[in-house]
Amino acid sequence: MRIVTSFIIILLLFSSCKSTKIGSNKGAIKTISAKKIIKKHKSVSFDAATLDAKLKVEYSDNKGEKRNRHTFTVRLRMQKDSVIWMKGSKVIPGFKVKITPSTLSYYSFLTKEYFVGDYSLIEKMLGTKISFSQIQSVLFGESILDLKKQKYHADIENRFYKLTPKNQDKLYQIFFFLHPDNFKLKSQILEINEQNKTVQIEYDTYVSLDMEFFPKKIVINATDGAKYTKIKIDCRSLTLNKQISMPFKIPTSYKRIKI
Repeated sequence: MRIVTSFIIILLLFSSCKSTKIGSNKGAIKTISAKKIIKKHKSVSFDAATLDAKLKVEYSDNKGEKRNRHTFTVRLRMQKDSVIWMKGSKVIPGFKVKITPSTLSYYSFLTKEYFVGDYSLIEKMLGTKISFSQIQSVLFGESILDLKKQKYHADIENRFYKLTPKNQDKLYQIFFFLHPDNFKLKSQILEINEQNKTVQIEYDTYVSLDMEFFPKKIVINATDGAKYTKIKIDCRSLTLNKQISMPFKIPTSYKRIKI
């Protein structure tokens, strides 16, 4: 599997996960300020030191001459603010990925190739800068921007709180929708100006574990003109704050690739 396919999984997460449906929103939605919404969203930020999760991932796109579809399992381990590690497989191991604040490393058991580089690959895919903390935020159901660094308009739309920057960036427009009952994200939408690119990340269901909320299901839709990429991620199990190992050793016989 190509590195782009493997890495795009990252622009998404997650013994047994007990699913808790959040956001039924049957009662009245109270109008509150953007400042209070942001404060409540920050108060439910991920706070565990480590996680170990098993995921089912469905990937599809229409790039190239035909549509591509892949379904596989991913073992995801993370040490907060330090390392994201993944091992993907179908029947047999397929690839490993390791991400740190400065590097992205990958190798494939099937093609016997590997890649080691910085974030320029992701930035080329998205058309904008991205950081390790933003990747974490996507996985945790949190905003990819530091909401305290600018001012926002607050509205209620389709029974969810909506935050819109008062001054949108010149390169992109971004919108955040939050569940009114726990202030985790319902969705975040990124539109790249003048490139006809959009990335929409949906969080309909969360897992409640050890006083933390994590996405039970994530759906990512990325469009680039007529091209699209869709990723569905379903949490099968999740463990927090346990000792984890993240073995990652590229065999010397593998061939380095450049992208």
